[in-house]
Amino acid sequence: MKQILLYFLFMFFVFITHGNSDSTREKYKVIIIGAGISGIGAATHLLKNNFSDIAILEASNRLGGRVYTAPFGDFLIEYGAQWVHGQDSNVVYEIAQPHNFFYVQALDFKNSFVKHSDSKVNLSVVNNWLFDEALGLFYNTDDLISCNCSMEDYFDNKFEELIKKKNVDEYTAQAVADHAKKSQGVHDGTDNLEEEGSWGNSQFIIINGSFTVAWKTGYHSFIDILMGKYEGKELPIIQKTKFNKVVQTINWKGNEVELICEDGTHYFADHIIVTVSLGVLKFSAKTMFNPPLPGNKLIAIESLGFDIVDKIFIQFETRWWPMNFEYMINFLWTNEDKQRFKNESKYGGWGTEIIGFHFVENQPRILEGWVIGETAYLLETLSDDEIIGAVMEVLNWFVGNEYTFSQPINITRSAWASNPFVRGSYSFRTVKSDRLEFTSADIIAEPLSFNQTNPVILFAGEASHNKYFSTVHGALETGWREAKRILNFYLHL
Repeated sequence: MKQILLYFLFMFFVFITHGNSDSTREKYKVIIIGAGISGIGAATHLLKNNFSDIAILEASNRLGGRVYTAPFGDFLIEYGAQWVHGQDSNVVYEIAQPHNFFYVQALDFKNSFVKHSDSKVNLSVVNNWLFDEALGLFYNTDDLISCNCSMEDYFDNKFEELIKKKNVDEYTAQAVADHAKKSQGVHDGTDNLEEEGSWGNSQFIIINGSFTVAWKTGYHSFIDILMGKYEGKELPIIQKTKFNKVVQTINWKGNEVELICEDGTHYFADHIIVTVSLGVLKFSAKTMFNPPLPGNKLIAIESLGFDIVDKIFIQFETRWWPMNFEYMINFLWTNEDKQRFKNESKYGGWGTEIIGFHFVENQPRILEGWVIGETAYLLETLSDDEIIGAVMEVLNWFVGNEYTFSQPINITRSAWASNPFVRGSYSFRTVKSDRLEFTSADIIAEPLSFNQTNPVILFAGEASHNKYFSTVHGALETGWREAKRILNFYLHL
């Protein structure tokens, strides 16, 4: 009798605990990993189509991902995405333009270059034609395709032809080549043009219109627009988002996915959309998924490039440059000038890798500088005083004889390499990805399905776009793409 009673007590306990686990089980139709632009884009598209059983797991404490507008003194700055690149058929421009958030800039390098007073660079040649022609070499699609080599080899060969044809002196050629490669590195997201593939680069589509359409109130305004804030019916993106949720494991056996977060919480879904950066995929794709991702997807992730571009923002007590100064200051270095500067530098000489500074829109006392690659990694480890010292050292080298600088009173920098939820800046195509038998972006975008019909794990993000990679409009389009994939699945059930 006692054994029977114990048996029933045990079964009652199992029933109660099982019932409790079911009632508290957080299960959704769709879980989106990442609240960057692709994740928000996917969520808003689903919600607009009355698909509301969704959740977003965001590792950080904010929306936006690599769109990151933040206060700096009395101003706003963009740690991440800054401009809308192009206007014709650019979904970001088309969505935001009716709200009057833009002003269009014409980014003109002419008369923006400076050299040291003793430098042998011919500034008139640089400003009048050489730099424009050198930078234009990177955009000759037919030559890029036919070369099918590294961007470094492509540029060096084409630039050598140009300077020989135009009889350009050695020092001017050195300085222009150095700056053109750095500028292209900022555009493409790498300081290693030897790694970047010319064919893959040729697949990037440049949208017509200004490449530097600026935001009046910061890129974060675009998130508000996507959420419907200015249309009187705001979508519940914030309510659907669970912040500080770092997904550690994705178990996808069968037609249900279990997500385990670092804090020990578990979530379940019929479909998940993975929108994390390529940098995060490179770091964790081999260990995050159970069972592992298919081999071709892992190869695609590994083959694409994801380096670092960082910014330096420095605020001065007063504006020391004249109102009619050009939009930016670009530094020209010959090999001889670099060596001399490094010998005299008190800060390790890394200032030679600062590409230049431009003036931040609507912020009259701030300069914004750019660094890439190894210098960017170093920048993220330096103190504010070390950065200010190096910046002022470079400015003194180039324009100290012409201007009296006011006191720098505030400094900050981006830190995308150190950010464990990004681990870099934006993707680029490599020599390695060019030589694969498949297109890496398409393979990354290919969903993992149950019974070859039900898309269980889907992938979005700028790196999965085959022609607008590295852009916000590319990221948004991929979020829409995967939301539509889910909607079409249920439409055809």
